[in-house]
Amino acid sequence: MPKQAGVTDQDAQIDIDASGTHPRTLILWVTTDCNLRCVYCYANGGDNKAYMGWDVAKRAIDLVAEGADCFKVQLAGGEPLLNFGLIERIVFYIHDLGADASIQLQTNATLISPAIASRLRALGIGVGVSLDGVPAINDHLRPFADGHGSTHSVINGIRNLRDAGISVGMTSVLSSTSVKGLSSLVDLASYLGNVAGISLDPLRPLGRGSCDMMPSPHLTAEHLYKAIKRSEYLAGSGGNPVRFREVERMRCLLKTGGVRRYRCYFDAYQSLMVCPNGDAYPCASLHHPDFRLGNILEPRFWDTISERLRDARRSIKTPHKCMTCSELWLCGGPCPAGVFSRAGGAEIECAVKRVFVKYVTGSLH
Repeated sequence: MPKQAGVTDQDAQIDIDASGTHPRTLILWVTTDCNLRCVYCYANGGDNKAYMGWDVAKRAIDLVAEGADCFKVQLAGGEPLLNFGLIERIVFYIHDLGADASIQLQTNATLISPAIASRLRALGIGVGVSLDGVPAINDHLRPFADGHGSTHSVINGIRNLRDAGISVGMTSVLSSTSVKGLSSLVDLASYLGNVAGISLDPLRPLGRGSCDMMPSPHLTAEHLYKAIKRSEYLAGSGGNPVRFREVERMRCLLKTGGVRRYRCYFDAYQSLMVCPNGDAYPCASLHHPDFRLGNILEPRFWDTISERLRDARRSIKTPHKCMTCSELWLCGGPCPAGVFSRAGGAEIECAVKRVFVKYVTGSLH
């Protein structure tokens, strides 16, 4: 059975090895259909209803398996559980290959019944759940297609995963609406009990997202500081500890004396995202005509994939301010997709990272 691994596309390992010549992370958009209509969705989830077929999924897995001794598969969308039959077939196929692979699912959790939770555990799939806050916040940002709030259904899904013995990673998009509720999100995550960690994803003005939805760097830092203090208080009071993924990465580097050379697998030229029709992109957050790599069903698609991935990454220039920052070794730099979508800016992500750096180095008071 494939082993479980990290649970979000932000959860890139800090020791990424870029010595390979082919992708080691495969993101399969198994459907673009979605039962939610998140107001900022960069993938425009639910605007169309394309579903990946077995021919595309198998071809993508075969290509990555040929080029990498071990790899990670992330199942995303849209809402990937809407194509659950394909998900099961993917897991069985990877198992039959005997590949050294981990499989993870990024879901809104609204479709996770007790039966689905048990099945995910049996399949050995790691689970990441998207949630932006308590109902007053999340219901506005992440409603169902008919407009009513989704938070109650998400919480039920997380509870069903908990009852099945599954810990989840939580991904929260930082927007002008959600940043003010970070402390209450920490409370909710602690109460649920099976949230292994929270990843924060600054909003990107792509798809349905717009610049006026982005939070200010100052308010982001202010409310993140309060959320960290709240997590400390809960842990000290006997509550379930709430960890921030980025803090854990930084602490690991400080403990081992390592250096974070890459922000993510795309930064190391080792990420490939495949759409339902087989069109490929270097990152799930760069579903943009400028970054289309071709179609994996094309006979010679794989011949120059390494060069095309390098060209895609090098086309996004890391801000000079980041390259000359004394904390780059610990921070890893900004998200390349974020830099692209924000026209070269990285201020919000920088504000988040600076709070975390101060926290792990003991200078946050």
